[in-house]
Amino acid sequence: MFIVAGASGNVGSAAVRKLAESGAAVKALTRSSTSDKVAPLKGLANVEVVECDLTDTSALASVFAGVKGAILTSGNCKEQVEAEKNFIDCAVAAGCPFLVKLGTVRSYTAEDSPCEYARYHAEIEKHLAETAGAMKWAVLSPNWFMSNHLGDVFGTLPNNVVVYPVGPDSKASMVDPRDVGDIAAKMILASDASAYHGLKLDISGPEAVSVAQMAQLYSEALGRPVTAIQCSNDEWVAGAVGAGFQEWLARAITLNFEKWEEGALCFPTAPEVLALAPPQRTVAAWIKEWAPRSPPPA
Repeated sequence: MFIVAGASGNVGSAAVRKLAESGAAVKALTRSSTSDKVAPLKGLANVEVVECDLTDTSALASVFAGVKGAILTSGNCKEQVEAEKNFIDCAVAAGCPFLVKLGTVRSYTAEDSPCEYARYHAEIEKHLAETAGAMKWAVLSPNWFMSNHLGDVFGTLPNNVVVYPVGPDSKASMVDPRDVGDIAAKMILASDASAYHGLKLDISGPEAVSVAQMAQLYSEALGRPVTAIQCSNDEWVAGAVGAGFQEWLARAITLNFEKWEEGALCFPTAPEVLALAPPQRTVAAWIKEWAPRSPPPA
């Protein structure tokens, strides 16, 4: 039996599906077992959806009996450090052989990072390395997620624009979170976990794409002109908060735009990942899938 925490998220749900496809038994942990995001998982063979608060030690400990491996994909939140450390401690106590944790961009993951959630990840990763004992572990460090552009689809595309605080020609090797979930599942199923033990593995998509190129892809998918517009960080934060983001998280995300502008989000995927399950999904395919769901122009 395998455990996936954050099973309703983009990475976690993909990991659950890939594990289920393999025939493995899966406990899919989620904060709400009745959410719309969880519903598709309930129909998968060998998948048990478990409502569980990762900060509740007693409840969490009870799900680890007989675990063969665990995937930790919590979303960024103020309780993240407590929740993920708790998950790690329960995994170690239960004798879990292998744990794969979802991290963030390596270049700004540090205990003194200007990005708040990157500091969280650094603290959690330090705890993992210091307390794992006999448990093997690995950290997946994905690039900017394609799914972050759902803000385009449901926000700015009806106005025929994509708006980011980066130059239109600046590129990033963004990755589909479903590829990251697939990688996590294939890694946790590996016969030799020691091949990945202690590694922190970069994951990028198969190509580097600029905002201007994305605008062109949106234009082709929608059959109307879409323009890339550069805004300030503060303007982007205001828009994100208006769309429902917490302000602290929106401001933390803006560090990605600085890296994007510098070209620092054009890093290669780790060779261990390329050998296991190279990311395949392209930005063009993601836009073709999602752009038609955008509301019509105002």
